[in-house]
Amino acid sequence: MLLILVIVSSLVMFAACSAIKVAARHLRDMSTGVTCKEAVEFAMAELPERATHTKCESYGVIDRSYRGTWQMPQADVDTWVAQYFPDREPPPVAGIPSECGADLCMTVHRDPMAETTKGAYDIGLDIHFTPDGTAHVSYSSTDY
Repeated sequence: MLLILVIVSSLVMFAACSAIKVAARHLRDMSTGVTCKEAVEFAMAELPERATHTKCESYGVIDRSYRGTWQMPQADVDTWVAQYFPDREPPPVAGIPSECGADLCMTVHRDPMAETTKGAYDIGLDIHFTPDGTAHVSYSSTDY
């Protein structure tokens, strides 16, 4: 009897793990390539004028989410961020540990009920600077 119980529980565990793997693969497969212009407009912004090597995608079924990467001149970063994300959270205080692993991390949380909010409620940017003056941007936004 104990052996049957062990076999049945093993089969149930195997089936559950398989279902989780299939669901995760299915969600990844639901991403769709989109222009980074579309992805950034979702956050009520414009893609930086001199952005290159752009790659963005949309994912989600009911709610919309975007993520993407691009490169831009480091000299353009401060102006672009200030223009489109004045509501960003302040950077961490110097000396206090941060989860940010980039040179510049930015988070914006917008009130979904505000009349001025159109598109993304949560926006994230992680920007890495390189010695050649390029900024590598990782972008994400979602409306849930």
